[in-house]
Amino acid sequence: MQNLLTSLGRGLAFLGLIPRPDFFCVEIADHPEDAAIKAGMIYIVRSGAHRKWAYLRCPDAPDEVIQLSLMKERRPNWEVESDLFGRPTLSPSVRQLSGSHAHFWLRVGRVDRCPDHLREPVARTGHA
Repeated sequence: MQNLLTSLGRGLAFLGLIPRPDFFCVEIADHPEDAAIKAGMIYIVRSGAHRKWAYLRCPDAPDEVIQLSLMKERRPNWEVESDLFGRPTLSPSVRQLSGSHAHFWLRVGRVDRCPDHLREPVARTGHA
């Protein structure tokens, strides 16, 4: 049912009836192959009642596939919610520590870049 509503949301965005988001969300049963991951889509891998993984292409480096754990027992982990039309919200922010160094929030399907976006993270040092 959620995938049908996502399709409806994509149609409404195409017609200009709702703001066009940067991402839509769809649930799948198996991990996708990198080649099957389309830009502007988040694929949520579900096993039974549990959401386990989220896959998406980096909004700033489409050749990079980002894989996020949705499992509470793993660290780090994220939460993903989607509205009626399949527009996702991720929490916390997504930070690529290598590659593109993208750092962004995803809220109601829109990418909101952080101030340190595309900058290499500063190495942490221990305190004496």
